[in-house]
Amino acid sequence: MDGSLFLLLLLSGLLRTTSGVSRQYHYINVRMSWPEAQSYCREKYTDLATVDTMDDVNRLVNIVDAGYSGSVWIGLKRGTQTRWVWSNGENTLTQYSAWYAGEPKNENKCGFIANGVWKSYSCSNQFFFMCYSGSAGYVRVEMWKNWMDAQSYCRQYYTDLPTIDNSEKLNQIKSIIPSVSWVWIGLFQDSWEWSDKWSRFFRNWAAGQPSQTSGSGDCVGMSTTNSGKWAHESCDLKRSFICHGGPKSPYRSFIYVNERKTWQDAQSYCRARFTDLATADNMSDVSLLVNSVDAGYRGSVWIGLHNGTEYRWVWSMGSLSQYSNWYPGEPNGDGECVISLNGRWYDESCSAVLPFVCFNDDTLIKKQIVRLKLSCNGKCTLNDPSLQTAILNQISEKLKNMGLESDSKISWRKGEGEEVFHQEINRKASSNDKCNK
Repeated sequence: MDGSLFLLLLLSGLLRTTSGVSRQYHYINVRMSWPEAQSYCREKYTDLATVDTMDDVNRLVNIVDAGYSGSVWIGLKRGTQTRWVWSNGENTLTQYSAWYAGEPKNENKCGFIANGVWKSYSCSNQFFFMCYSGSAGYVRVEMWKNWMDAQSYCRQYYTDLPTIDNSEKLNQIKSIIPSVSWVWIGLFQDSWEWSDKWSRFFRNWAAGQPSQTSGSGDCVGMSTTNSGKWAHESCDLKRSFICHGGPKSPYRSFIYVNERKTWQDAQSYCRARFTDLATADNMSDVSLLVNSVDAGYRGSVWIGLHNGTEYRWVWSMGSLSQYSNWYPGEPNGDGECVISLNGRWYDESCSAVLPFVCFNDDTLIKKQIVRLKLSCNGKCTLNDPSLQTAILNQISEKLKNMGLESDSKISWRKGEGEEVFHQEINRKASSNDKCNK
């Protein structure tokens, strides 16, 4: 009797997780100028290292070779804009502020509270200060320190100097301090920017930094011996450096889809046929994305960026956007999803219907189970281990021809005490098989 046999084949490919926002850091023990290091990182990874927290600082210090005691380049460089931001890296002053009339003053670089409002003063002056301590709330510290020393103290013993982004937090702090007290808070003036245009403003300056003297240097190095503190130096100096981001994949390709859909529908389309809506990690990706659009089309296209939780822009795949190419003044609140127009980004209502760009990445192969049905004549011995190995070898050869074999692992799937193959018995209906009424 001919038998029909079922087999279950487990294909395990490389699945890259993107839910976490923790960056990969790579120490490069080659001495280069800052611009040379930036070019190297953009070519091999994402960019020079961007830093968000003291945990990131500690990670950077720990990956530097133990025998190296100099400073290393990170991605911070003097920018063209000066803005007031918070010590923890947030920039929420467009949403809420409590400046006293006539404040802040241009010559002052740090912020404090006096009589329940914000004022600015020279950072070298010494005041009492407030610290933020997570679930424990706010703590008043009665020690005379300048702003930078107060920041270091709060980061060492609590979390940071406080961020005040609503009236409730301001009232909590006012209830702790006497009305006549002057206390430092987390406000400071900043004129530095990350190489990858990351929008957070976490800084870890060494004492006396950043210097305001002319010609003191426009690029930032991290000390490997002074708790990872930062100082700015001439960009021409040769330093080892740290990159961030995963190694560049040679397999990413962009696909322009000339169908008008909402952002969500475009996302579903890309996920069903490719990997996802387009992501861009650097200017090279931006250029490839722009060039993928039909030459005759001059309008905007959906890409995979959208506004996630906590007012952060994230990619459709779930990863935090660590590179940006916003048009000046964007995002301006037009919507929660992002379009690309000639390579520059704008926020737009997700319900707009537009063409879009997908991307495909051969390194993203999901784990999948394939069920096969085989037939054989005569005696079948497919549960012979040597024969099963031979079949796997043939499948591996097929995967190799498809360009998938290098990252794929295959194995037979079976339950404990079970065989891989199970015979299907064909039952022919008998004339005696009648339904009883």
